[in-house]
Amino acid sequence: KSVVAQFTASELITNRFMVSSKISNRLVERSREFGIELENVAITHLSFGREYSQAIEAKQVAQQEAERAKFIVDRARETKREIIAKAEGDKRAALKFNEAVKND
Repeated sequence: KSVVAQFTASELITNRFMVSSKISNRLVERSREFGIELENVAITHLSFGREYSQAIEAKQVAQQEAERAKFIVDRARETKREIIAKAEGDKRAALKFNEAVKND
């Protein structure tokens, strides 16, 4: 527990080798106090509490919603640019038409 408490949950996953090594070293040291010699320690399963798992899931959902909102904003900006470009084109065409009518 003392080794695991030194890391954040994401570090436990991303730095698994270092965490495993520190846990192994601590277990070897601690077992020697009781006259037990460990040759090998393997961390094979690491799980998180239900609350943490729910928090991770909520964070992922929030990130996906933020990405979706960003996409919607970007799409709206592009639509705005298209509308402006079309309006400017229509304006130029109307001005040319008015000029042509005026000259005839």
